[in-house]
Amino acid sequence: MQRPAQLHLSFELDARGSTILRVKTQQPPWRVVRGFDAPSGEKLAHVHNVSGGILDTDSLEWRVDVGARAQAQLTSTGATRVYRSRSHDRVATQRAVVTLGEDSYFEYLPDQLIPFAGSRFEQSTRIDLARGASMIWWDLIAPGRDASGELFGYESLSSTFEVCACGEPMATERWNIAPQTQRLDSIARLGPFRYFASCYVCRAGESANYWRALENDLQVIADRRTTADVSWGVTSLRKHGLVVRGVAMSGRSLSDGLVEFWRAAKWILCGRAAALPRKVH
Repeated sequence: MQRPAQLHLSFELDARGSTILRVKTQQPPWRVVRGFDAPSGEKLAHVHNVSGGILDTDSLEWRVDVGARAQAQLTSTGATRVYRSRSHDRVATQRAVVTLGEDSYFEYLPDQLIPFAGSRFEQSTRIDLARGASMIWWDLIAPGRDASGELFGYESLSSTFEVCACGEPMATERWNIAPQTQRLDSIARLGPFRYFASCYVCRAGESANYWRALENDLQVIADRRTTADVSWGVTSLRKHGLVVRGVAMSGRSLSDGLVEFWRAAKWILCGRAAALPRKVH
């Protein structure tokens, strides 16, 4: 059994009160070069996968700790590619654990995940927010290499996503897609759409009225952006946040929508203008 490849990043305040990045552990294929000062005030880090994608034997783990009052932004350097599995018992895995300290702020803004034909991939994520911690986290899933005609050619793709705030669960989602054995055009799955995305907006400790007001503001954007080719919806969580979800025929329409939701939510959440993380570094 292969030993997991680990990455551990810590965003902390220095003596001057500025956020700094400490790379505590990084094992191939993970690589983080250094932190950059984002225009909106966060410390920005790019996560590289130097192998170019996720292989069928990969067991990947990454952990991010954001200290009290630290401000962090994390992104990928490009799309995450999941390569073909060479046998049915080879399943690539990735596990992420994120811990946010009191009054901290964290953004995770990766590029899309692209599962290649014949691939098998399982991912799990757990996020813990302390009192006053805020987070915006998005994901965008492609149907495969669209330009190569690989639509839903992968074998399996599964995800477990859990968020806790102040020690109590606030959101749990689990899904599994097996295109070779499931009808994805079912109305209970993707229907006529190919791409899907989600964006979690959270702050531990805000009232239900706060989230209802933000839900109403973001629903205006969702209604305006919904067309025959893309559909958006916004739902408040039981506490401490909300989630935006979208399905579409193209990845571009979802990525453009995610950016607009993120900009609006960030301004309301922390009063700062959003700046997309640069990809040239």
